[in-house]
Amino acid sequence: MDCAYVLGRRLDGEGKAVRVWWKFAALAGVMLVHGALAQDRPMELTPAGKANLQDTIAQDGRPLFGRPGPSQPMTFPLATCMFPGGLCGAVYRDGTVAVFPRYDWVGTFSDHRAAVRIGGLYGFIDEDGREIVRPQYRIVDDYKFGFAQVDVDGKSGLIDEDGKMVVEPKYGFIRAIGPDRFAVSEDRRLGGMPGGEDFSNSRIGFGGLSDAIFEPMLTDVIDIQGRLIESRKLPIPSFDKDDPSLRWVQKEKLWGLARADGSWLVEPKFQQVDALKNGLARVTLNGKIGFIDRTGSFAIEPVFDKAWWFVPGFDRTSAERDGSFGVIDKSGTWIFQTHYQQIHFAINYDHPATVFGWHFRTADRWGLLDLDGHVVIGAEFDQPIQQCADGRLDAYKNKEWLYFKADGSPLQPPDGRIIDASCGAPPPYVLKIGDKFRLVDADSSPVTPVLYDAIFGAGRGVKNAKLDGKWGRLGLDGRWVLEPKFDYLSTGTDLFVASIDGKRGFMRSDGSWLIAPKFDAAALRRDNATSFVTLAGATGVLRLADQSWAIPPRPGVLCDVSISHVIMSEAAGKRAILSQTGETWIDVGAERVGANLDFGLVTFLRNGKWGLVDTAGQVMVEPQYDEPVYFMPRQRGVAWAKHDGRWCAIDRHGHPVPGIACADTNPLGRDDRFACKVER
Repeated sequence: MDCAYVLGRRLDGEGKAVRVWWKFAALAGVMLVHGALAQDRPMELTPAGKANLQDTIAQDGRPLFGRPGPSQPMTFPLATCMFPGGLCGAVYRDGTVAVFPRYDWVGTFSDHRAAVRIGGLYGFIDEDGREIVRPQYRIVDDYKFGFAQVDVDGKSGLIDEDGKMVVEPKYGFIRAIGPDRFAVSEDRRLGGMPGGEDFSNSRIGFGGLSDAIFEPMLTDVIDIQGRLIESRKLPIPSFDKDDPSLRWVQKEKLWGLARADGSWLVEPKFQQVDALKNGLARVTLNGKIGFIDRTGSFAIEPVFDKAWWFVPGFDRTSAERDGSFGVIDKSGTWIFQTHYQQIHFAINYDHPATVFGWHFRTADRWGLLDLDGHVVIGAEFDQPIQQCADGRLDAYKNKEWLYFKADGSPLQPPDGRIIDASCGAPPPYVLKIGDKFRLVDADSSPVTPVLYDAIFGAGRGVKNAKLDGKWGRLGLDGRWVLEPKFDYLSTGTDLFVASIDGKRGFMRSDGSWLIAPKFDAAALRRDNATSFVTLAGATGVLRLADQSWAIPPRPGVLCDVSISHVIMSEAAGKRAILSQTGETWIDVGAERVGANLDFGLVTFLRNGKWGLVDTAGQVMVEPQYDEPVYFMPRQRGVAWAKHDGRWCAIDRHGHPVPGIACADTNPLGRDDRFACKVER
């Protein structure tokens, strides 16, 4: 029996409940949902979905990541899974339903079409929710110029806007680049996430891109009849950006330099070529690397096994020959040679980017050389050493950052360690010596004595410091802004939490009380206008301006969950999800519950097993899995669920997804844990 599974129950002849495996549940589920739910009926977003839509609209047009100018404007219909039942559809800006929620996933509309997925297969709908292409393909691309790439048995073809196959599936890759121009390739590199593969060529991990983005290498351009318009290799390297009359041209798999009239400046002979950088272009001839100048003549003969390019304004580069790494000049002469494993540029990318030395690796550890090859910092570190804008050096070793001056001398003394001098951090820095702390300036000169039990940054220009069991606040000159008399101090400058005699209150920057200490726990929220406060075992949300309750106290604790702008409640070992106004959205008696409500289905733990609940608080898949289950949008309607020691792909009904192999380990490598506390 394979790993595709769904747990069901039936009654045997004696009326006893027994467990059965439904191997064909996915196919049956697709047919059932497709038929039974196809008829339109009134449907609207859950209260959580409505709040999420309003929050999304409020963000529309705001600058992205602090960059000037608005982000890309939002387009509607907008795909969402925050409906009762947790299935996916799309809504207009006013929240009315454009696409009835019957799918495992709905993509972004492009050319008035959106990809949808059900039972592991993709089709397409229009903006009115009509199914233009029934779900039948394993992988699809978005529509471009009226055509969409689809996968058939591992080959790519094109369908038109009505779903008709207009280019037979025989390519590794095909994409419309114009109304009658199509880029095709034999190369095939799928991207996306496991179970949600796509044609992006970029593999997505939880930290962003886990693999580099690649365009298919050998690409022709054809018309709709499949006739060749242009044959080219992508990316085609330029030769001289200041002289377009010369270009690299490939003939019989070898590259040469052609003039504008088609004559050869350099006959095709190179296996690999590059553009001119700092006056020289890197080329490969008979497996060896050299450099040519603007005339096509060799400035450096092809004798190297590896060589990096010459960066602008710097007339040296690293190279390898016969197992020896070193640095050469623009004539190919060795500046120095080593027997290290690797050498490459050490670049400070602050504008303008400059080379400040050479990263080198030996025994799989990294060190730093100066421009002439002298060791600045020995090879002791887990990754290449960074240079800050002020010339300081940051090095990472055994999960700790260590800091050095530009000449490689330690910022910290032999018996101490600076803990907060990363690039961009202003002095003074915190120095730990033994179990005590002090402040030091940019040159590690003392700002305070070594006498504090703890010091950490609290906001602009201040640091919280603990002395003899009491907390106070230091200015940048090391003098007390607040004398050490508090049991606890939070971060914050204009307003922060302070505790005396075990009770918390709210203090202004001048040391006066906004609210005198009376709470057992307190934490300012992001708006600085409200706070979680706990008193006598109950927690509420307090408006600080008039001390009225935004959310009246309830047993247990409350905490913000920033990923989805909801509040989590925990009491008597059970968790619930609340709105920002205290409305209960999800409460299923769970010991743990996910907070990614925009996934549409939220994972929860009850009695040692994980299940799924929709954003209206209705359990959709009973607890049966051994680990949390996440329906992330980039998984395109698939989640990975662990049962009986194996991870298998399921759809939003909990049915197995055909055609996706199970795995012995979590294909996503995810393991989230969240502690709900008023004070962190």
